[in-house]
Amino acid sequence: MTPGPVTILLGKPADTTVQWSDLDIGGIVAQLKSTGVFAPADQAPQLQQVVARADAQGHDLYVVVLQESYSPFTVYRDIATELQAQVGGTVLVMGPGSIGTASSEFSRVQLEDGTSEVKAGTETVVAVNQIYDRVTEPHLDWTLVTIALIVVVVIGAVLARLMQLRARRGAAQTAGGEDTHDRQAAAEESGAEPGAADDDLAGSSTD
Repeated sequence: MTPGPVTILLGKPADTTVQWSDLDIGGIVAQLKSTGVFAPADQAPQLQQVVARADAQGHDLYVVVLQESYSPFTVYRDIATELQAQVGGTVLVMGPGSIGTASSEFSRVQLEDGTSEVKAGTETVVAVNQIYDRVTEPHLDWTLVTIALIVVVVIGAVLARLMQLRARRGAAQTAGGEDTHDRQAAAEESGAEPGAADDDLAGSSTD
């Protein structure tokens, strides 16, 4: 009996927009486009310095500091993703006890690597500097490394095969040369024996 088709249900990612529906996303976006920072007044000037440093180094950085607590922690990432879609670049959303990131320039791995360096209780300005420095430091591109290793292995295999074929060809030529030499030697030996017999007969006739 032929089994029927198998149906696989994939869970849809949780929609967290309800949790942060109280945020004025439009106002935050306007502020980010103006100064690059949406944060309390006592933190904004220092954070703007970080944004300016990033800009001087060719990176579009936007920093949002929220005092509201949301659960789960992925809410901050969702907020960052929403904001990044409207302003571009890299968005850091700093919340109480959690950080959200989104970027069109840096990979998710780089962003998570940067945020993992931040210790609990670190001041916001210090944390933003740490994250930025971490994601912009030189990284080894493992994709390119993997491709390079594959190319090296393939080239090595091809060279080894060519050397093997060359060795076999050389051995075959050597063997062929030896066979030819043996045949020539055998021919010479077989040709000399009749001559020697004629000389013996001639000697006998003379006697």
